[in-house]
Amino acid sequence: MMLTVRQLCRLSQKKSLCSCTARLFDPGNVVRQHHWNKGQNQLVLNANGTNFHYFKKAACRQYNKDVGTKADLVKAIGYRCEWRHNYTAHDAILYALGVGVSTTQSDYLKFLFEKDDNFCVLPSYGFIPAQKEVLLLTLEGRLPGLANLDPAKVLHGEQYMEVFRPMLRAATLRNECVVVDVIDKRSGALILFDVNTYDDKDTLITYNQFSIFIVGFGGFGGKKTSNHEKPTIKPPARPAEYSVSQATSIDQAALYRLSGDYNPLHFNPTVAARVGFSKPILHGLCTLAYGIRHVLQQYANNDVAKFKAVKVRFSKPVYPGQTINTNMWRDGNRVYFQCEVTETKDVVISGAYVDFHHID
Repeated sequence: MMLTVRQLCRLSQKKSLCSCTARLFDPGNVVRQHHWNKGQNQLVLNANGTNFHYFKKAACRQYNKDVGTKADLVKAIGYRCEWRHNYTAHDAILYALGVGVSTTQSDYLKFLFEKDDNFCVLPSYGFIPAQKEVLLLTLEGRLPGLANLDPAKVLHGEQYMEVFRPMLRAATLRNECVVVDVIDKRSGALILFDVNTYDDKDTLITYNQFSIFIVGFGGFGGKKTSNHEKPTIKPPARPAEYSVSQATSIDQAALYRLSGDYNPLHFNPTVAARVGFSKPILHGLCTLAYGIRHVLQQYANNDVAKFKAVKVRFSKPVYPGQTINTNMWRDGNRVYFQCEVTETKDVVISGAYVDFHHID
């Protein structure tokens, strides 16, 4: 039977239970064999038939006590913080290279050459100023209930961003963040961060919602849905109007991380292995930026002023070196899109759309 460690520990403490065998699909995507032997007072965890770990019954009681602290996550609702982000044209160019802009493009100068008359910043750069404290709050376990959190358990579930003014070529920005909700997804907890980004004149530039999934932190009895959550939308049930494919570099994650996302999951093979990946995966926001670029090129001729908003779900990871294929469907000023890996046909970004102010 399939049980979580929490369920198995609870069963092990029932007087009527002499032994129990179960299989667990753990946060590392490794199927483990668990066996409780009441006579030996031990919980045996067998990982792929090789590594065994033994826990006394008291350890199970402590495990249940620790799991109970997950409920403290709801205390994070309403948490607020603020920080500043400075960037220059150099940072914008480094970011553009990190998300696949190439000198093979006919209009590469507008994104890669700061002296070009039409130089501009990709709208997806709006993720970067807003993400800093969100990453620290989760990866470093600063929120209630996340003390001593393994960074490998932090996954990016969904993303929404609305751009109110195109990003300037250089700016000092102020970010205001609030945890608007925590959702119990059973297999984990989904934390919703709303981040408003302002320029030095207090003009609103972007609004971001980060949906961060904490693996293994569900089951605390919290709400299952939230009115704050920006919904994803399935694409139309018709063939895509356009498809664009672009290969990523084997060093794409190494380059992209220089824009500020230093989660070791994307660079350290040991950390990637703990989550069940054969090697480090590409940042979700990097994959998303590829999709946004493809849509922006196809429907707005790379006019960043036309971009309004984007919403996506990160369905599966991309490995650096794989090819991203973006399928697109237009409906008025909204373009639905879906990204898949050409080599595997896996859908990696789903329920996605880009809203434009207008499409010619």
